Amino acid sequence: MKHIKNQSTCISLFVILVFCALGCSIFVTSEDWQKDLRELETQLKERHINIFHNVSKETFETSVNDLHKKIPSLTTPEILVGIAQIVAMVGDGHTSFYASDQPDKRFNIYPISLYSFTDGIYLTAAAEEYSHLFGKRLVRIDKTPIDDAIKAINTTISADNDMEYVYTTPFMLIRSEMLYVLGITDSINEATYIFEDGTEQKFTSMSVSDYNSQDWLVVNSIFGPERKSPSMRHEFLFASSLTLPHLKERKYYWYTYMKEQRTLFFQYNVCWNQKDRPSFKEVVDKMFKYLDNNPVERIIIDLRQNTGGEPLIAEPLIDGLEQRSELGKNGKVFVLTGRRTFSAALTNAVHLRSKAGARIVGESPRGKPNSPSEGRDIDLERTDIWATVSTQFVQRDSSLGDIDFLPIDIEATYTFDEYRKGLDPVMDAALTADLYVK
Repeated sequence: MKHIKNQSTCISLFVILVFCALGCSIFVTSEDWQKDLRELETQLKERHINIFHNVSKETFETSVNDLHKKIPSLTTPEILVGIAQIVAMVGDGHTSFYASDQPDKRFNIYPISLYSFTDGIYLTAAAEEYSHLFGKRLVRIDKTPIDDAIKAINTTISADNDMEYVYTTPFMLIRSEMLYVLGITDSINEATYIFEDGTEQKFTSMSVSDYNSQDWLVVNSIFGPERKSPSMRHEFLFASSLTLPHLKERKYYWYTYMKEQRTLFFQYNVCWNQKDRPSFKEVVDKMFKYLDNNPVERIIIDLRQNTGGEPLIAEPLIDGLEQRSELGKNGKVFVLTGRRTFSAALTNAVHLRSKAGARIVGESPRGKPNSPSEGRDIDLERTDIWATVSTQFVQRDSSLGDIDFLPIDIEATYTFDEYRKGLDPVMDAALTADLYVK
């Protein structure tokens, strides 16, 4: 009897270890999900600076109650998507829940990369076997027209303004569980993508780790005939001959003088001081020393790949340009923004505009100029999921009021053909803009 009891104990321990190796998700019960949903509701109400600024209390609570009742009959992906839809109702980009990328619950993914250009959604990268799809505009996934798919996905995305949807939706259009739960596809692990010329391609989903380890080909011709990028990060996919060498060195910030254009170009990709490299202030001080002693016709500050960090890091740049106010008055300062420009980077763009007289070039950032911000984590331990909540209202420029978008002085965006050819229409717009015009 003692031998049998010991054997039973060993088997039980083995089973527990196996389950824990798989992330222990087997122990997440419907009751766990329901309790954590209530905890999320409580924390959002208590910690958000103004939880009902976009959605009524009644609508919000009804949505929470409805999901709470349904949880016992739902799968994990269905619960995660339901939570994302509730959090998205709050209506700001710093209060968020990423259904597809929760710990030990990451949604699988189809083996392509998509981007929304001015003329439609196209592949920016894929494994070599799918390179025949390059240059083809996506129009449908299974039986769902792409516009309908986008509308469904947008219900799960937390956003300050519509540029968040433009930025984020292409990432979600390849997440298999997301597409299935929203009724866009008929299978949880297979989907057929249909393109404008009638080409159809059936994909089977894979894990995120397998996706990241694929042997990728990219569309951007800056990478030469082999079309091999050292990284699949967004800033690499949209690299130029000017930025690529510095990206390979993983620099957060750097500058160079473009002699032919008599232009100082400053790239700022991350709002933090970089370890084991010169501080932001050291680099900026060196740049201003060069500016003060050389013939510089214009200054271009590129924030297109900057998703945020600490806004105060950029004060030496903003203050230095404000002290040289004639540059802004003469229309010589340009700030490039795009759909990735967010949070602290948006703050920097707003202040460069208001304090240094910079002209904004490109497309609108996905952040609202004055908005709930300062996102802080909400960790829900029973289900091992997390969200973020806006804890402060950030007023970057009171003169902009409640507008959704930072005003753009010179609009410039990419068509797919411009991207494929390795062109940079935003940079070109700043380099060719008339000076002394404000």
